[in-house]
Amino acid sequence: MAEGRDREVYTAPPPRTPVADRTTSVPNPVTFLQAVFSYVVDAPVTFVREWIESRQAKNKFYYYHQKFPRVPDLSECMEGDHLCFFEAEAQWRRDRMVDQQIVEICRERLGACKQREGPNQFQNCAKEIEQLAQVTKAYQDRYGDLGVHGNSRTCLMKQKHRMIEERKAQANAS
Repeated sequence: MAEGRDREVYTAPPPRTPVADRTTSVPNPVTFLQAVFSYVVDAPVTFVREWIESRQAKNKFYYYHQKFPRVPDLSECMEGDHLCFFEAEAQWRRDRMVDQQIVEICRERLGACKQREGPNQFQNCAKEIEQLAQVTKAYQDRYGDLGVHGNSRTCLMKQKHRMIEERKAQANAS
């Protein structure tokens, strides 16, 4: 095959606009502004972002499933140790939110089962009903009657009083 193309055989079609009109036309200001924006704003920002991302790619940091270390319970804190009290309170609040979400998930599962089964819901959703009853009872035993402003100290006192009542009931039964 011949190198290059034979210009006499394959002639280019003539331009539709006259040559004189192309040289005297004014450039489009939008194209000019886009080019200026690209070089002045976009290029430096893109360069800095890519540089930062290349640095962060070396040591990856995952933002999901943050795991908090377990801290001592309020009953294990020494008297006057305010930092321990604060950490125990924060741990109690996290535990309460987790328990609320567990109850909510069980409720959603029961609702989905009832929706799916229709008239046979009492037979086919017995496992979900039992599970919701157990989870709700456990949540009520631990956090019930604390009110909106409940905290780890009132929860601990509630559990202590419940244990004392159970001991008295066992002593009276024997």
